[in-house]
Amino acid sequence: MTKNALHIIIFVQINTIYIRKWISFFLEIITDKEVTVMISSVYSYYLAQYGHKTNSKYDTHTKAQLKNTYGRVLKSNSQTPTYKTDMSEAAQKYAIDLKENARELSNIANELSGSDGHGMVFKKSAVSSNPQSVTAEYIGDSTSPDSSSFEIDVKQLATSQINTGNFLQPNNRAVEPGDYSFDLNINNLTYEFQFTVDEEESNSDIQNKLARLINRSNIGLAANVNEDSLGNTALSIVSDMTGISGIKPTIFNISPNNDIQTNNPDFVEGFDEPTMKNNTNFINAFGLDRVSQYPSNAIFSINGEERSSASNDITINKAFAINFNSTTEEPVTISLREDTDSITESIGELVSGYNRLFSIAADKENDKFEGNAKLKKEFSRIMKDYQPQLEKNGLTVDSSGTIEVNKAVIQKAASDGTLSDVFNALDSFKKSIQRKADDISINPMNYVNNKIVAYKNPHKPVNDPYNLSAYSGMMFNGYI
Repeated sequence: MTKNALHIIIFVQINTIYIRKWISFFLEIITDKEVTVMISSVYSYYLAQYGHKTNSKYDTHTKAQLKNTYGRVLKSNSQTPTYKTDMSEAAQKYAIDLKENARELSNIANELSGSDGHGMVFKKSAVSSNPQSVTAEYIGDSTSPDSSSFEIDVKQLATSQINTGNFLQPNNRAVEPGDYSFDLNINNLTYEFQFTVDEEESNSDIQNKLARLINRSNIGLAANVNEDSLGNTALSIVSDMTGISGIKPTIFNISPNNDIQTNNPDFVEGFDEPTMKNNTNFINAFGLDRVSQYPSNAIFSINGEERSSASNDITINKAFAINFNSTTEEPVTISLREDTDSITESIGELVSGYNRLFSIAADKENDKFEGNAKLKKEFSRIMKDYQPQLEKNGLTVDSSGTIEVNKAVIQKAASDGTLSDVFNALDSFKKSIQRKADDISINPMNYVNNKIVAYKNPHKPVNDPYNLSAYSGMMFNGYI
């Protein structure tokens, strides 16, 4: 392949639940520095605009799905003439925007489709009979069967550990000036805190210094200085974690640090009595090791079956995220509901996905691409077919071609029992725009300035691998 041939541009991304790592994209050997800078610019644009987005479950695929996508790529390639593709920076950015927004719209449509890929489903809402005590959020798959309601009775909340030091007169000083240190053990890790007490520092100054030292360490503790009714101050240390695990009754503990560095060959580590005494006296004077509240687990029951948790945030059956705010006097019922708000939100997501993709074609900056006019006509054709049906069911198409959700129409349909009509109307529209989104995703370069070099033989279509790499394989970053 010569340098004047079409450059291979492939974006590759590996996605897992926990890892989102870029491998890099492969380029044909390019000696032109300006072209190299252009590719770098486009790659940076891609990362800035879309690299931060999290992946949905629809960005992972089975072998059968990948094979189907591969077949669609080959079919598109076999039916497409050989082009001299516009490889300008603006064209590549335009193609990136089309590709990513088309993929996002397709994912939204999949999320709102039934388990068999047909029909229209909407997000479900979890409802709590006592949201002041127990809040619930449905995090399950909207396509899965409805889970039955259940009851939760919260007997005890999970609590954090609190160490409250001695209340001291703020303007006095309980220790002598000098160097001090203590060990703080949390999560089976020991952190050493070293600090100096200056001659002019008071108890309040020392307490605030320790609070800043602990807060800046970012080890899962929050420290502040409390004041009692007499004006005395004490250092309070609260753990971010709640609950207990194993047999340890505490989450963290503070002890004097008795290790010092010395060149004395006769020194025995941990046996320096002056250091030991000074650090111990400091801990005792300020009461850093005094536990005023021991951590505890949340104790609750689900349908009468008692359970416990180290946190007040729990997940039930991978479908409900539950948060305990207070104990309950009687069981709280958690149930599912498809209310008008959740239905409107789902419809709004579909409409927003369509509007974002449509706005790329509607952007006057993209009118310089000949293929953009074709894309506009395709969107216009879809709207012409569905506009009367959409407006009848709560979706208004304005003069610019974007869609707005009329919540009042949907609420009325829900109240008079005609919501199923809305479902049927939107399902047909959803399938249509998803097909168009999938087509755009397969071949986004079809909408830039492409000059035809050679037509395919309509009686004997042949796949051209070099023509394929110019657009069809471009930026399949969501497939693994």
